[in-house]
Amino acid sequence: MKAESVLAWIVGFLALAGIGGAFFFLSTGGNNEGFAEFPTITNLHVIPGAVYLALAPFQFSSTIRDRNRSYHRWAGRLLSSIALVAGAGALFLGVIIPFSGLAEQIVTGFFGTVFLIATVKGFTCARAGNFTTHREWMMRAFAIALSIATMRLIFVPTLIIIGNPTREEAEFYSITSFTIAFILHSGFAEYWIRRTRTKSSSSNVPKPAYTAS
Repeated sequence: MKAESVLAWIVGFLALAGIGGAFFFLSTGGNNEGFAEFPTITNLHVIPGAVYLALAPFQFSSTIRDRNRSYHRWAGRLLSSIALVAGAGALFLGVIIPFSGLAEQIVTGFFGTVFLIATVKGFTCARAGNFTTHREWMMRAFAIALSIATMRLIFVPTLIIIGNPTREEAEFYSITSFTIAFILHSGFAEYWIRRTRTKSSSSNVPKPAYTAS
């Protein structure tokens, strides 16, 4: 199986995991007391975030894009708007009402800001017709968005293994899981961008991050 196909399956799995986590949160309310204090902002992060994870993977499919470029453009505009709303909500939750204190403020503040910057730069590059750079910035943004799924895949099993964690332990493992996920995803995104840059830089026509048939 080609590396692109493996990546497509991994991305699909993580996107579904992230969406499932959003639905679980909406049904339980989560563990951060601040979520209940700011329900509107919380929902403006969770719901648009789930929509973003559901639709964004298809933007990287060469099959879908080549068959309907008009859909790709309009979906991209919609997803950029959704991403900005979800990202702003994430910054508020992570910086204003962090579950893990100062460490979460620093980590989520940094990567949340990078997500918003990457989204804006990706959109402006597309508007300018610079599709190679557009692709790279959107990959960076999407990789950070997918980090929430990997974070949960690390965090939840860790809590199960511990059994009955204290609040301090939960806070520590929460921000540790976030940090690992953010670094892992951002690092891999940069690796994949450089791995595929030679192929995509030969033309200013949009190229896929992976191929989905």
